[in-house]
Amino acid sequence: MRRAAALAPILAALALPATAGAEPLLYGCNFDRETLSFAGTPVEQAACLLRKVGPLGVKHDQPLPPLFRRLLAAPGAPGPGARARAMAALPQPYRAYAEAHAADPAARTAAGLPLAYFVIHDTSTPLLGAAPFPRWLDRDALVNDFTPYIVPQPVAHIFLSRWGQIWAGHDLAEPWRATKLESRVVGPASRGRFVHIETIQPRRFIAGTHSEESTEGPRPGFSKAQYRMLAALYVYFSGRAGHWLIPAQHATVDDGIPQAHDDPQNFSVERFAREVGKLVSADQPRP
Repeated sequence: MRRAAALAPILAALALPATAGAEPLLYGCNFDRETLSFAGTPVEQAACLLRKVGPLGVKHDQPLPPLFRRLLAAPGAPGPGARARAMAALPQPYRAYAEAHAADPAARTAAGLPLAYFVIHDTSTPLLGAAPFPRWLDRDALVNDFTPYIVPQPVAHIFLSRWGQIWAGHDLAEPWRATKLESRVVGPASRGRFVHIETIQPRRFIAGTHSEESTEGPRPGFSKAQYRMLAALYVYFSGRAGHWLIPAQHATVDDGIPQAHDDPQNFSVERFAREVGKLVSADQPRP
């Protein structure tokens, strides 16, 4: 959620309103206003959208886990077993809600395009200033408090604490926006194409700085419970969408947009893939 300090070059296309017949947005992972998709196959899109995000929003290529290559390479969706295991992994009371709505459709855009992207964020709050991170970060009541995010218009579909509790800001059927690409560049036409997951991650000033634009997250970044819950939500939401969603990150979705955020920090795509694999492996054909 925190904004990156280093601003990318302002492209002329960003200043133009979204109009019919507009040219693709040639930055970052190359989002096209017409198709409301990033460039390439689902596997190629995931490889771009899961680049490693460093401090101040610097991005680095990294291998796409084989699991995501396999899931996204051909049309398909989570099987009944994987969906059941995902729902069983969710905490109460959200599990009961998920089970009750498991057959409900996911969001679509106003033009009828289906949900496509599972976007991982971090809250970048609370900001601790120059203070160190709490020793028992995953159990810290102040860090894991949902109260600051419970507002009339929550910024994301899901909020996920470090001990694995879930608070839902919007149902998956509700088209919503939580990136600058959606809110400032493309506009309402993109709503329903993305589902947004905010993981609670505090920040502190990078050593030697005292600016809210120069902050860092804890290392390791995500807790074990957050990886487990992200995997369960990914499988559950893909099941409701009827196809495997393309995993993405806030910073890579907005890559190249001025004042873009630099989250999630210290996110391990390998650990995320490992947890997804635990839910889907029993449904995968043996070689």
